[in-house]
Amino acid sequence: MAAAVEMRNITKKFPGVTANQNVNFRAEWGQIHGLIGENGAGKTTLMKILYGMEQPDEGEIFIDGTPAVLSSPKEAIKRNIGMVHQHFTLVPSLTVAENITMAKPTLRNGLIDLKKAAEIVFEMGERFGLKLDPYVPVKQLPVGLQQRVEILKALYLGADILIMDEPTAVLTPQEITQLFVTLKSLKEQGKTIILITHKLKELMNATDVITVMRSGQIVGHMETRNSSEEEIARM
Repeated sequence: MAAAVEMRNITKKFPGVTANQNVNFRAEWGQIHGLIGENGAGKTTLMKILYGMEQPDEGEIFIDGTPAVLSSPKEAIKRNIGMVHQHFTLVPSLTVAENITMAKPTLRNGLIDLKKAAEIVFEMGERFGLKLDPYVPVKQLPVGLQQRVEILKALYLGADILIMDEPTAVLTPQEITQLFVTLKSLKEQGKTIILITHKLKELMNATDVITVMRSGQIVGHMETRNSSEEEIARM
């Protein structure tokens, strides 16, 4: 079976710095894949390339075994890739349903059908264990539920591969626990989650496999159950 994601020999340089140097990264279907490294290790740049936000100077990308040219986030979304950023991209004054369906609105007689949008959000919330009131303005939600809106937005646009960039940085301990329940549920439905983090304990609790980056290169790849916090910290 083809990997969900395969990135071969990815190199990305910015003026005065090489963010990624001949990186080979592979993520399988139905796994939570932890991508860890210190700040500046190149992990977010690598995932921005996968989401079409940055273009590699060299290298190839394959999604489910077929070559992909990800020239923009729009192209990545077409290939069923979603990304939840550390800083959310929601419109605070709009409702949950409006935020989720904004990029692909539900129309009726040429007008946005908010009732249909709310039904979709309710149904997806049930299916993915991400229940939300579709009619509440996003600005009234706590941060953990705002993140839930972002995840549902990516799923609504068809994400089967979901990149989470430092998702726990803004969450309370209780919200972190709930997030990992959500991610495991998505994994069980066959989706691939790529979790960018630098928190070792979370990595050990939530992931199936771990890739370690340092100075723009991959320095380790292992199954979580066969690794330890000490080994990863050493890498």
